[in-house]
Amino acid sequence: MTRTPHAHLPRPRHRGALVAAAAVGVVLAATVCTDTAAARTIGNFEVGGAIEAKYDQAGGTAAFGDPVTPESDAGHGGKFQAFERNGSIYWSIGTDAHQVGGYIRDKWGSLGWENGALGYPITDETQAGKNDGRYNLFGGGGIYWSPATNAHAVWGNIRTTWEGSGAETGRYGYPTSDEYDYQDGKAQDFQGGRITWNP
Repeated sequence: MTRTPHAHLPRPRHRGALVAAAAVGVVLAATVCTDTAAARTIGNFEVGGAIEAKYDQAGGTAAFGDPVTPESDAGHGGKFQAFERNGSIYWSIGTDAHQVGGYIRDKWGSLGWENGALGYPITDETQAGKNDGRYNLFGGGGIYWSPATNAHAVWGNIRTTWEGSGAETGRYGYPTSDEYDYQDGKAQDFQGGRITWNP
């Protein structure tokens, strides 16, 4: 899923256990400071605090390349830094620091980044359960990518139904569209069919 970086300036429950882990991150993140006083220079920019810790933990230069922006302000008091291998690390007090990259990052950006309906990432990009897919979970839903389907967001009641049917490993498989207006409600297409919702 590695792609060339694009301009990102000035801002550039799948698993219930992951959501619970994210809640624990709220407590831990409150003790982490994104203060750049102890930052180190990598390439042309400093990387410090919780972003530096995630950068190192997730593979450092080998995984991300050098930073292409300084640490910058993000929505709702958070921070982000973009890196040369089309990845970013986002941090907020409520979510700690998480990596978002490639097509998933592009889809998240098209939906408003951290200021959109999905909010901040609550997981790093993670291997999905089928066909070399990947996903990131966010406060407001998830983005799932596979080689056959590209990246699509799943949220709300449609996501609840999809997860109840086994998510990407179940009868519906990966999403093949984002949610869209349908009759008097919403719908989303998946490899194995359509899920509709009506209030």
